[in-house]
Order: sequence, then C-alpha cells, then structure tokens
Amino acid sequence: MIKTKFQEILGTRYPIIQAGMGPYSTNKLCIAASKAGALGLISTVGMVPGVVAPKEATELVFGSGSPKDVFKDTIERVYEAIKDTPDAKFGANIPVSNEFTKEAKIFIDVIIEIFEEKPEIKKNFVAIFTSAGDPLPWAVNAQLLGAKQVMTPIKEKLPDIIWVHVCPSVRGAKRAEKAGVDMIVASGREGGAHCAWRDASSIVLLPETVKSVKVPVIGAGGYSDGSSLAAALALGAVGIQMGTRFIATRESDFEQKWKEAIVDRDETETVVARGIFGPMRFLRNEMSLKLVGETIQNAPDLFRGVPCKSTPGIFELEMEGFENLMKDKPSNEALVLGGVVTGRIHAIPTVKELIEEIMTEAQTILTELPKMVQNHDNK
Repeated sequence: MIKTKFQEILGTRYPIIQAGMGPYSTNKLCIAASKAGALGLISTVGMVPGVVAPKEATELVFGSGSPKDVFKDTIERVYEAIKDTPDAKFGANIPVSNEFTKEAKIFIDVIIEIFEEKPEIKKNFVAIFTSAGDPLPWAVNAQLLGAKQVMTPIKEKLPDIIWVHVCPSVRGAKRAEKAGVDMIVASGREGGAHCAWRDASSIVLLPETVKSVKVPVIGAGGYSDGSSLAAALALGAVGIQMGTRFIATRESDFEQKWKEAIVDRDETETVVARGIFGPMRFLRNEMSLKLVGETIQNAPDLFRGVPCKSTPGIFELEMEGFENLMKDKPSNEALVLGGVVTGRIHAIPTVKELIEEIMTEAQTILTELPKMVQNHDNK
C-alpha cells in the first residue's frame, strides 16, 4: 500500500484530497470522499450570497441561513455522517482573497467556536485549506513577518489544526512557508476555477516547489488517476488534490449536466477569463466565451499576466452565469468550471470506485516501473 507523509500528517487512508469547489456545495462529496479514505473538503465560497451568485440562487443550494449558521451546521452534519468510519477525515477550504477576507474571518471564527463547544469534532475535522490570497495576514506574529494587515492567527487559535495553503507559484509557496503552514498545495494553472495570473504548469511547478520549501507538498492541477498520482509522487509530492475529477462522480453535489459536460469535453475545450478572485478556468461554451470577450475588452492585462481588477460588466456576467447554473438553465447559458484534465475524464463512477481505482493503478505503476527500467538496462 502507498503510504507517504500525507497520511502521517492528516490521518487519512490514502494520499488524496477532494478539493473544496464553489459555487456549489461539496457537502455530500466531502462525506463520500472522507468515508472512502481521502480527505474531504467543505467548500465555503458559495455560502455567501452575492459573491458568486445572487442571494436567491445561493439559497437554492445552501438554504436561507446566515453564512455563519450554514457553515456551522454543515460541519456538524458532515461530522455526524462520518464519525463512526475509521480514518474518515475532513476539513474546509476558505478563500482568503482581498474580496473575501471578512467572510474568511467569520468562517475561521466558526471553527474556533465549534471546537470549543464540541471538542470531539477535532478527531475528524483536521484541516483548514486557505486559497486564492495571501496567507501571511493569518500567521502568528503576522505584523512582525511583514503582513500589511493582521487577521485571525490560525495556528495560535487552532493549534491542533493542519493548515494547508494552495499556491500557484514557487514564490507563493515560500511565502506560505514563512506564514507557518503545515503543508502546501502546488496548484498548476491547468486546474479548474481559480488559477494563477501567470502560467506555471504542474509538471514545472510541483518539482520546483518541492525543491524550494521544507514543508510537504501536494500536487494539484491535472490529476485524475493512478498514473498522475504516481507521477506526482515521482516529482516529490506526498499526495494529490483533485477537483474536476471529483465533480464527475455519482455522489457529487454538482448538477448532472455539469458532470456530463466534463465527460464530454476534450483537453482543448477550456478557457480562462477574469473571475471572482482573479483568473478562472471554465469549460468552453457560449457563456464562458462571453466572459472572455468582456475580459479582453475591459481587463486585457489578465492576458499579460498582470493582476487587474474586475469590472461591472464582468461581475454581471459572472452573476448571470453562476445563477443560470444553480437554477438549472441550459448548460450553454451557465458558467461551468473545470480544468484541462476534463479531456482525461470519461466516466462518472462512485467516489469509492474512483479512489480505489486510482490507488490500485498507482501501486501497479510504482511496482512495475523499476522492473521496466531494469529490463531496459539489461538489453
């Protein structure tokens, strides 16, 4: 069985993470992934009305409670569903971009509160993943480290939690290490949804990140099967995080049309446009091409790799596209997030089937590869 530092740190059966993805809920997916031996993540970005979709559309998915109440209830429900399953672990993905810092603080404070009220949850809720922003303001002694603002010090307030930050660059990984994170996700630009301002593919980003930091590194962006897990381990990662691949599973909370769109697309059918927290990768359709058009007209610096603000036109298209998705409008009228790896996804299995197939394939490859090299040398 493949065992890395990943399992030692996070306590899971397998070195696989189900990414926390908005705008949809990942609650059912988180439960299924955790029970199947991966680390399941709750997605929080969609819990806040007006960020990725209007209030009415958000309430269709998450209910009418406040973001604080919805998140607290979600943690408790996931815990109740997995607490009796050996090795079932979960966490939450919380964006920390400038546009989301107020909400991020609310969500982290909820975790602090729930740990005080129900400390038994710590046994299964083991990780906070921050993403889409700067981790330094959330560090202990953030001001002394040079942060321009100071937020909740995660490792001080939650000493038992594993803090993981998602980084799209080596520079970002070094900054995350400086902030005191326990692990880093090196996320290549081919991944779906939020991606980097500048190109850095997984095959380049992952090994260079591993060489540049001392904390364990997880690969993300383009991973979907056992061969890609084996490749990540060969490049120095301790495990992988998958988003797009987990959307196309039977237990996934996402719309059936979204799952089918991922299976139907090939590797050329994604586009990048200005999104909620910066660049975002979408499946190619009429709505995403409208967003690309608006981006080219109003935010051309995006395609020069220069951070740029959104515009009212971009924001309106995003709201419309995600609302259409949540309201089950035709798929060409919806903004459908997905990575380049969509071209390697050809079926919609159960989460358990997917994870077990990945682990079996990776184990076979890693076992057979030395024999292949040795046989070649002997010829």
